[in-house]
Amino acid sequence: MAERADLRNRINVMLFHFDQRLGPRLLFNVAEIQDTRITASLTRLMDFNFLEENKAFVNAMANVVYSSMFFSIPNPIARGGVEQFMLSFVIFDPTITEYLTISSLEEEMSKVISKLVLLSEMFIIITYTNPVLEDFPEVENLLKSLKDNTISIFQEVFIGQMEGTKDAISQVLGKIGFEAGKQIAQDLRVDEEGSVRSYTAALTNSPILKRWGNINILHFDPGEKVATVSIDSSIWTESLGVIATKTCAFIEGMLEAIFSKILDEPIICDEMRCASEYSYVKDCIFQIAPGGNNREIRSYKEDQTIKDMGMKERGKTIDAIHADIGEQFYYDLDPMIKLIQLFNKAPFISDHFIEQSEEEVKFLVVCNYWRYPNEIMCNSCEKWIRKTSKVPVNLLKSKHRICEITYEAED
Repeated sequence: MAERADLRNRINVMLFHFDQRLGPRLLFNVAEIQDTRITASLTRLMDFNFLEENKAFVNAMANVVYSSMFFSIPNPIARGGVEQFMLSFVIFDPTITEYLTISSLEEEMSKVISKLVLLSEMFIIITYTNPVLEDFPEVENLLKSLKDNTISIFQEVFIGQMEGTKDAISQVLGKIGFEAGKQIAQDLRVDEEGSVRSYTAALTNSPILKRWGNINILHFDPGEKVATVSIDSSIWTESLGVIATKTCAFIEGMLEAIFSKILDEPIICDEMRCASEYSYVKDCIFQIAPGGNNREIRSYKEDQTIKDMGMKERGKTIDAIHADIGEQFYYDLDPMIKLIQLFNKAPFISDHFIEQSEEEVKFLVVCNYWRYPNEIMCNSCEKWIRKTSKVPVNLLKSKHRICEITYEAED
C-alpha cells in the first residue's frame, strides 16, 4: 500500500480545451501535486497542429514524463465545426518501468475519450471561465477512473518483483549486468595480477566495456574501497534518449561485479547522475562504495572529486571571460549583463532564463552539478558568483532541477 500511495501522489490527469477566444487552457487537474511550469508546457502542445488526433504523444522533460492525446467533439457553431480537447497523463519522478508503461496507455486513454465525447457536460464546461471539476460529476468520474485504472496497471507490473528499492525492470537489468560483469572481470587482461592500477588500466582499455560506453575513472582509492566512474555515450542513454529517469541499471550491476573482483570484497554501485534524466547532461556518473545493507553509503573523497571538477570548471569560466572581453571591461558592465556573460561562459551551466520584475531580477539556471554532492557545492557557488561578478546575488536550489539566482533590481 505504501508503494501505491507513493505512485498516486506522483500521478496527474489533466484535461485541456482550445478556447476559440483565449487559445489553449487547462480545464481540470486531477492531482495531489500541481506544477504551473508543467501545465504551461503541456498547454502549449495544443498549438502544434501537426499532432494527430486519437494518437498518444509521449515526451519527457526535467523530472516529468507525460502522454497526451488530442480529440475533438463536433460543434456546428464553433470555428472549424469542432471543439478541440487534449487529455494528458503525467508522472513525476518516473522509474524506467513507469516510463515504459506510460508508453502503452493509449488504449486506456482512448476508452476515456470515447466516453467523454458523448457527454453533454463537455459543452457546458467550455462556457465556464474557471470550471470546478466537482460540479461535473460524470467528467470527474471518468478522469479519476483513468488515474485509478492506470495505477492498477502499474501495480501489476510490480507483481513478483524482487526485494529491494528499485523498480522491477531496473532490478532485472542490474542482475543481468552483474552476471556480465563477473565474466568481464575474469577476462580482463592485466599486466600485473593483483595490481589495482593494472586492473583499472585494463578497464579503461577493455574493448568489451567500450561496447557499453566510454569509461573514465575520475577517482579511485583502493584503501577506502571507493571510486567515482563516469561513462560517456552509454548504450542505454543513447538508445532511450532523455526519458526523465535513470536507465543504466545494467551498467550499475556490471560495475558492481567488476569492482568486487578488483577490490576482492563485495561492493555496491549507484548511478548518481544519468544522461537520460536531463537533456543537458553528457555523461553518467557512478559511485562505488563498500558493500552492505545501506545503499546510501557515500565517501568524503567521492564527494570531493565532484567538488574538484566543479572548481576546475569555475576556473575555466573566468579564463574564458578574460580572454573574450577582458577583466576590466567585464567589471564595467551592468549586473544583468555580467551575470549573462558568466552563465554563457560557464561549461557547467547548460542554459539559463531571466525573469524580471520591479523588485528583483531572477535567473533560472540549469546546472550540471545541481545534485552534487550536497549543499556545500551550491553555497560555495553562490559565494563564487558574488565574488566574480561583484553582484550581491542569492542562490536557491529549486525543486525543478534548476537553481534560482536573484538580486535586487536597481532603480
